Amino acid sequence: MKNKTKIIIILSLILSYITQAQVTESFESYTLTPNFFYQDNNGTDWRPSTTKPMTFEYGWENNTWTSGSVYTNIQDTINVTTSNLYACASYTAYDGNNYVTVKDSAMIYLENTPTFLNKVSGFFITNTTLVKNAIKNGTATSKKFGDTTGTGLGTFYGQGNYPDWLKLTVFGYKDGNLNPGYVQIYLADYRPAGSANDIIIDDWRYINCIAVGFVDSLQLILESSDTDVNGAMRTPGYFCIDRFTTTNNVGINELENIVNITLSPNPTSQNLNLNYSTISESELIFDVYDISGKNVISNQPGQNHVGPNQHTLNIETLEAGIYFVKVSNGISSKTIKFIKL
Repeated sequence: MKNKTKIIIILSLILSYITQAQVTESFESYTLTPNFFYQDNNGTDWRPSTTKPMTFEYGWENNTWTSGSVYTNIQDTINVTTSNLYACASYTAYDGNNYVTVKDSAMIYLENTPTFLNKVSGFFITNTTLVKNAIKNGTATSKKFGDTTGTGLGTFYGQGNYPDWLKLTVFGYKDGNLNPGYVQIYLADYRPAGSANDIIIDDWRYINCIAVGFVDSLQLILESSDTDVNGAMRTPGYFCIDRFTTTNNVGINELENIVNITLSPNPTSQNLNLNYSTISESELIFDVYDISGKNVISNQPGQNHVGPNQHTLNIETLEAGIYFVKVSNGISSKTIKFIKL
């Protein structure tokens, strides 16, 4: 039995460096008039390219955008009216000119063929101008987050006692079935006590979606602490995404600015040291997944300097078994297997 255990451990310690085919869409294939957005009165779903494995749901009825996503290049961080709900709070796209504004509960469809066995690596996200200003100031139909005055749609609850928040959840479906894995990000978070800790995202943040699993569609659902008597969300239901990336393998996609990455000790029962060298400064994301693909540890350290670096993950609370640590800069990544004793 001991020999069998040793063989299993030895085999498990072999590092798996599998090339990972990635497809990234930054929506630059579309030509738009400056400060304009996609509009199709027929409500036609749109696809960035025949070579890209993704289709974005889009609905238009009675001169109104009813569902899905639109690509846009509008630059406006001031206007709070619904006549300009397509602008992102960061003013510009994550890269290039175009980005996508998404309506609550939008669907994104992905091919699931031998060419594209899709996991969604992730995408960058921010609030819209409309939502950011609605949260800060309130509107005729939604409350001002953290309001302590009781005026308008605010409440008499003091800051820190009323848990104001706006949250996005990314769900995945495969063959019509909801996957068990999902990821969440708070686009606004006033739950911590003290107004100094209030957060409204107005820059581009990366959301890692590997834990959602292999999918043929995603659904992007918003929830807010501000609801009506029927539980319907009153906060405007929009957000923006850019650099949407899929992959067809859970292995490794080369992280170009990192070289010589090693794990020690491996196996380990407590701390896992990641030793690596970088050829350029960057902010790295460290995530740990169990063998089912569930994200069990997420950590975002600060800026890394050029040259040798070390990052330590405390894995003491994990159950014994096989895990994968993923090192990412939000665009590409490396994944290495380790054993928790």
